[in-house]
Amino acid sequence: MDLLEACLKADGRQAVNSLRKMLGSAKPSAIWAILMHAAAWHEERTYDTPHACILTYTIHRMIEDLGPNPEMLEETVVPGSLPIPDELREPLQNTLIQRLAFYLADVDHWRLERGPKYDIDVSLESMSNAVQNFELSIRKRSHTGVMKAALVLASKTEPVHLMRATATLAAEEPDRLGHGFILPVSLVAELPQPAYTRPQMASLWHLAEYLVRKVPSKRTVGAGLDASVSRYAKPTDVSSSQDLIAASVVDYGTLGHNGIFAHRIVESASNGWVDSGTVDWLLRTLKRNIPGTDTPAAVEDLIKKQRGTDWPDSPTHLRLPDSDSLRSWLLDNTEFWSHMMDEKSSSFEARIPSLSDHDTGVVRASQYAMSAINGVFDSPHVMIFSHAVWSLADLGLVSDRLAALQVHRMLRQHLKGR
Repeated sequence: MDLLEACLKADGRQAVNSLRKMLGSAKPSAIWAILMHAAAWHEERTYDTPHACILTYTIHRMIEDLGPNPEMLEETVVPGSLPIPDELREPLQNTLIQRLAFYLADVDHWRLERGPKYDIDVSLESMSNAVQNFELSIRKRSHTGVMKAALVLASKTEPVHLMRATATLAAEEPDRLGHGFILPVSLVAELPQPAYTRPQMASLWHLAEYLVRKVPSKRTVGAGLDASVSRYAKPTDVSSSQDLIAASVVDYGTLGHNGIFAHRIVESASNGWVDSGTVDWLLRTLKRNIPGTDTPAAVEDLIKKQRGTDWPDSPTHLRLPDSDSLRSWLLDNTEFWSHMMDEKSSSFEARIPSLSDHDTGVVRASQYAMSAINGVFDSPHVMIFSHAVWSLADLGLVSDRLAALQVHRMLRQHLKGR
């Protein structure tokens, strides 16, 4: 519990040191469960949307994107295979998880008397009854009722009922930034297994607290639970909305929320977390945020018609145990890093139209690194957006070059110099 205690005491360095001791000595699933336990204590007083669970989900997926790592990923996980050298992969994965531990210690936390509770009894009821009680308790604003039903729904290693009910109810009014949908689906996708009792209970407490405040008390017309939440819905093809999805990446909105929201919609559609009617509802909600959804201009035209943010000063370099070795490798082994960090945004943008397929793997890894080791510790959006947009590229809904351009522009905008 040293990692959790360090986070709750807001001791970032101790949190990182505790994490490093766990790597190699604890099961990866246990490490991620403890990180989610800490994330569940994130209150977020300023914007009323805790980002710690979202970032935990994001960095876990980033590490999977980068390839195998027995200290951080279970053997059953099928990781990505970005064409990058092993000398880059390991320090980048280490830095990402270190950045997460520091972030979890550096954010607003619930006061002990108001934070997650661990004394909720599990009800003896069927899954179908638990789904009904889950929705009813949310509508009635009963935090304890939601928690009891959620514990039943999360008792399976693969909590299908919980994800289906959560994603569908959260879709009703996701708010203009999409937070009301982004947080719940990210949390359930990263929910600790039942074997990790306290981390799972804390995470479900966090989910219940949020849903009670965000889901409307009356069912929204055109939305709501379908009759088959006992199994995943048939995947929904969103290729007809490709222009809207690309537009959400080009016009990425406040702190990248349009692109992040688009990714969570697409992920939910492809995984069957929501049915096709709910996917359509979410896409219409996304469209409200984007004034024009015509076919976005080609990358070359976007580069010509608009300039990215220039930096009179480089952004702050964050210090983590592996960040110096990561930065040194990038400086010594890829020209892209120097162009990304140049005072002029155009230094890198001019090279994007000619990127090869091999180049995009190194560019993606470099952008993951750039988001993790620059800026300020309490800013999660640069990492969340970077992962979301590159994931949309993996699904073939935006091109690699558009992903490289828009992630670069978002990073340049929000990792400003001192």
